Order: sequence, then C-alpha cells, then structure tokens
Amino acid sequence: MFAIIGFVVVLGCIVGGYLIEKGNLLVLVQPAELLIIGGAAVGAVLIANPLHVIKQLIGGVLGVLKGGPYSSAAYLEMLKFLGDFFNTARKGGLASLEGDLEDPGKSELFKRHANFVKDKHALQFFCDTMRTVAMGAVGYH
Repeated sequence: MFAIIGFVVVLGCIVGGYLIEKGNLLVLVQPAELLIIGGAAVGAVLIANPLHVIKQLIGGVLGVLKGGPYSSAAYLEMLKFLGDFFNTARKGGLASLEGDLEDPGKSELFKRHANFVKDKHALQFFCDTMRTVAMGAVGYH
C-alpha cells in the first residue's frame, strides 16, 4: 500500500512542479525517451548483477507490491496470545513456562493460538527472547 502511495506522491510532485512552472504536460510524454532511459536502466541492472541477485530484486519488487503478510486480525491474534502468555506468567511465574518455550508444539498455551504457531519466525523470535528473560539475562550489562 505504501509503495502505491509513494508512487502517487512522486508522480504528483513531478506533474505539480511542472505545472507550477507553466510547463506543457504533453512535453513529458515522450515514449522514445522513456524507452531509451528505461532500457538503459534495465540493461545496466542486468549487466551489473548475477542472475540470483536479479531474481531477488524481482521478488523484492513483487513483495512490495503484494503487501505484507500481516493483517489487523493477525495483530489482534498476537495481542491475545501475548495477553494469555503474560497472564499465565503472572500467575505461575515465568519459570513455569520454560517447558512451553522449549517445545511450543506440545504446549497447551501455544495450541490455543494456532495462527501464531504457524508463523515460524515470530514463534522462534518470541521463544528465544522469553527464554533469555526467564534465565534472567536481560537487563544486565
């Protein structure tokens, strides 16, 4: 979404600035120049980068246009999980959750929030961070 907004802002500023200076918009529409400049840019990228970098570049551009994997429902689910986790930690102590953090696949607490468990990166990050907190290593330098 922000990529589209950014694109509209760039085009709006170019057209707006050109019109402020009393420019003729038809002068900006030059297919031959667009072909020359665009072709030179694409050719330079192809020459300067190996194939795997070009594939990553295309994947990154498509990823920006596609949008992120998280929605408001995903954030709400995460907040519900965090509330559940910290309420359990408050009642039984963080040390009582060490087994859950070591093997979230077998944890009843994590099973109640299946969407969170499906996100392997977020799950690993959370469990690693909470293990560190449970060991008491956070806050000491």
